Formats: sequence, C-alpha cells, structure tokens
Amino acid sequence: MKHRLTWLASLSLSLSLAACGDDTSGVGASGAGGEAGVGGEAAGGGGSTAESCAPSFDGETLHLAVGGDLEAGDEQTLCLRWTAPQALDITRFVGTLGPAAGHHALLLVHPTPSGPDGVAPCSEAELMDAVEVGEFQMLAGISYESDGVPITFPSSPVQIGLRVPEGAQLVLDAHFLNASPEAASTCASIDLVTGEPVVAALEFRTLLPAEQYTMVIPANDGLDVSFDIPVDEDVRVAAASTHMHEGGTHAELVVQPSGYVLHETDEWAEPEPTQHTTTASVIRAGDTLQLSCSFENTTSTDQHFPDQMCVAGMYVLSCGFPGACP
Repeated sequence: MKHRLTWLASLSLSLSLAACGDDTSGVGASGAGGEAGVGGEAAGGGGSTAESCAPSFDGETLHLAVGGDLEAGDEQTLCLRWTAPQALDITRFVGTLGPAAGHHALLLVHPTPSGPDGVAPCSEAELMDAVEVGEFQMLAGISYESDGVPITFPSSPVQIGLRVPEGAQLVLDAHFLNASPEAASTCASIDLVTGEPVVAALEFRTLLPAEQYTMVIPANDGLDVSFDIPVDEDVRVAAASTHMHEGGTHAELVVQPSGYVLHETDEWAEPEPTQHTTTASVIRAGDTLQLSCSFENTTSTDQHFPDQMCVAGMYVLSCGFPGACP
C-alpha cells in the first residue's frame, strides 16, 4: 500500500536556554520532509554509479548508500549496516533516493549491532520490532518530498544536532519499487556532516506500542485504538508528529493526566508536525502519553500491522541540559 513518510520535519528550534554545557542525552535524531535551518548547497547526493552507491567516511562527511538493479515490476528492501568507529556529532544531512525506483529510505541506529556490517536484504518491520531487536532510534527518513533537501541544525544560541555513540550501528533501510516496464538501477543515500561539536543533542523518540502488532481493522469497517505509554524521564518536547497509512482518519498524542495535546491531525498523508518552540512543553516521569488513532477500511479484506499502523514520534531534549525544562 502506498504511503508517505513525513515523520517530523521543519524543525527550527528557538530554545531559551539559561546556560550552555555538555549534554549526555545520547543518540540524537531527526525526521525528513522539511528544513531545520537550511543553508548552502547540498552536502552531496547519491546516484546509481557503483562509486556513489558505496559507503565512505572522510572524517567529516559520512556517506551511506545502498542500491542495486531491479527488474521491471520488482520490489525489494535492502539494508546497509555500518558500525560507527567513533562518536559522531551530526550538524547537517541530506538524503537522496537516486534517479529511479526509490520509494523511501529510513536511517535507524541500534545501540549495539543488529547484524553484520554490509549490504543485505532486510525486513523493515523486523528492523523496527523493539521486542525482537531491542531499542532503536530513528535518525532520518527520506521520501520524494525530502529527496535532496539539505537539513542544517541551528547553531544559535548553541549548536543543536544529532549524536551517534561510538560502537552504535547505523542502518540505512531502503525500499525500492520499480513500477516501470524496464529494468532500472537505483541507489538511496544519505550524507551526514560531522566536525562541529553538538552542545544540545536532540533525541528522536519512536512511540510504537507493541500491542498494535496484533491490530486488525475489519474489512469494510472502522476501528478506534488507544495506547498508554508511560513516561520514564523528564524531557522537553521540541516537536511531535504521528504516522498512519491510507485509511487513517485521525491521530492524537496527549499527555495524561493533564490532557495537554502534543499533536493532533486528521491527515494521514501529510501530517504537519506540531512544533513546541515558543512554549516549554515538558513531560515528566510518571506522566502517560496517550496515543490514539482512528481508521476506516474500505477494502474487502482485513488490514493488519504493518499495512496499517498508529505510530508517533517526538524530538526531545533532556531536562539535564541547563535551562531546558523551567
């Protein structure tokens, strides 16, 4: 089923921080589909040549790429796994889907390797199954909406960006679909620019309740679901968004017991992220995030996860950062 990956985009933080200092929030993350202080030329793009579709790291720009040859009508998912030999502070990135057959690509990070480094066929659902593979972070998503769009994180009042710890494994998961009548070569890539120290490291929290793995939307019927997700630490929410597929009619993310709405949308295809840049939206340990979605299935067959899903994501900043959580 065709769907758009927009996740969290257009993040331009204007945090009122009382002081500057090191942050230890760990792996940062970002979505795609918009800008976060865009400036300058793209950091470099992928292509279909063997040279550009191979990973490289020159000490500043990490180029991750994966691709191959597809027959007419062919569909496949390929993953490049790359374990970071050193800690990476990422201040800018740009992703591309290549000249043909790219459907979408996701960049994930696992705290420890989930498989050997290199390129191999993979399952997106299995990669994102926290029950089986453990915790993971979403770093970026690439769709036709964000193809070639450079994203630069703000440097004022302090440098904001992403962090990948030494020894963590980056996974570039690319879904290819060749709908043309001819064979095609394709490549998805992402360039991550490092070199400047990140003072305030953002973290992307994926909210994917395991209960929905058994979710069923009956044929020619609808379904309302609600999941309670406990909050285990104090963080400031910079932006929040949700992700559904075609047939999703409503989604919201609410903090309980206060009832504060972090995000709400009736759009499954292009949900605009809710940015929390003028108000300090802080969630505390002991709060509950209530994620609710409504679906309509107009087909003659039941729908199951991952054909349909109710997922949310947040950019957060640790309350351990000085001045982040007044």
